[in-house]
Amino acid sequence: MSRSAVLLGLVVVACRAATGDTDGHLSARVGYSPRDSVRFETPAWLRRCGGARGFVLEGEVRGNGVLVWLRPGDSLPSGRYPVLTRGDTLTPRGAVVAARFMTRDIAHGVVLDSGWVTVKANRGTGVEGERLQVSAEVGGAGLEIAGGRRVRVEAEFDQTTPAADSARCEARP
Repeated sequence: MSRSAVLLGLVVVACRAATGDTDGHLSARVGYSPRDSVRFETPAWLRRCGGARGFVLEGEVRGNGVLVWLRPGDSLPSGRYPVLTRGDTLTPRGAVVAARFMTRDIAHGVVLDSGWVTVKANRGTGVEGERLQVSAEVGGAGLEIAGGRRVRVEAEFDQTTPAADSARCEARP
C-alpha cells in the first residue's frame, strides 16, 4: 500500500471524528523549516479505538490537521511513545502520526518516520464517574508523500477527553 493511501486512510478516520462538542485543543506547526511552515489551531478530539487497539488524537481545520494513533497496550499511561511506522505490528507501545497541511491551494501530507509523542494522562472523577483527560506533545519528521521533502511536525494536544464513540484503528497491508 502506498504512503499516500495510508495518509488518506488516516485522514478519513479523522474526518469521521468530530461530531459534538469538544473541550480539547490542538496547536500545530507543520512544514519544511521554521520559516517555511504552516501554523494552525483547532478543536481536538480523543477517541478510543474499537477492539482495544489504542486511542486516536485528532484535530483539523481548513485542510490542516494532525492525527495520532496511540498504541499504549492495555491502558493509556503517561510517558514517551516512539513514532512507529504504520505497518509496525510487532512493537507493543508507540504512536503512528500523520499530518496534512495546505500551502496556498495545494495539499501536502506526511506520515512521520521519526520522533516521539509525550503523553500526560490524568484520571479524575467527575459527575459521571471516572474521567480521563489527555494532553500530548508531538515532535518528529517524515518524507512528504508527493514532493519527497522532509517535513517537520510539532503539535500540542491539550485537555482532550474521550468521545462517546470509538474509531476504527488498524494497519492494513
